[in-house]
Amino acid sequence: MATVRFSQELREQISKIAKEKMAPALTRAKESRPDNQWGQSIYDTLFLEVRPYIDRLPAHWFCMTKDVTIEQVGDINCGLEFKFATPMRWPQQFPDTALAKQANMYYNSRIVLKHDPAWSDFHAEVVAYRDRVKAAVDRQNEFVEMVNTVTKTYSTLAPALKAWPALWELVPDNVKDKHRQIVTKEKREVELNVDLNKLTAMSAAAKFGV
Repeated sequence: MATVRFSQELREQISKIAKEKMAPALTRAKESRPDNQWGQSIYDTLFLEVRPYIDRLPAHWFCMTKDVTIEQVGDINCGLEFKFATPMRWPQQFPDTALAKQANMYYNSRIVLKHDPAWSDFHAEVVAYRDRVKAAVDRQNEFVEMVNTVTKTYSTLAPALKAWPALWELVPDNVKDKHRQIVTKEKREVELNVDLNKLTAMSAAAKFGV
């Protein structure tokens, strides 16, 4: 097989493939975010006392929103968007209450949920979600770092594969092809201008002092 040296480019390619290998787990963690039903639950809690008035007032008193974004809940930044099943009435100017406040002056449906027992269940779910994502990110980073340690420890691919055969899965295809190449060492023909038979005979005779 051919000798493949670890160039900086090859190390970076392997590092990238290693990161991609761990990406599905990170994607699954991100997809495990709190369900959209939380949007309606938060809406109902925010407007519990005034909901009867909201429903009776003319539509022009409100804007309609298809979703709400929770930028923060308590001390946790989350930036989670929740879509409503149907557009909901939303105040033209979101009020600053004991439960919540508007997060951004330009985006009325982006809000911050304040420290309040009303959000304890949602807060716990957001924390669990963040922990899952962080664990997946940490695992990805650890894997990539360990792979980098392997490729930096060896100057060529063959001994690295011998130490950790699973590295093969992270090697680019073109490099695999090069590694598989059979290198035939050219034999150098040397002409020896000596009568070897005579040389052997002379050596044997010398033992007898001839």
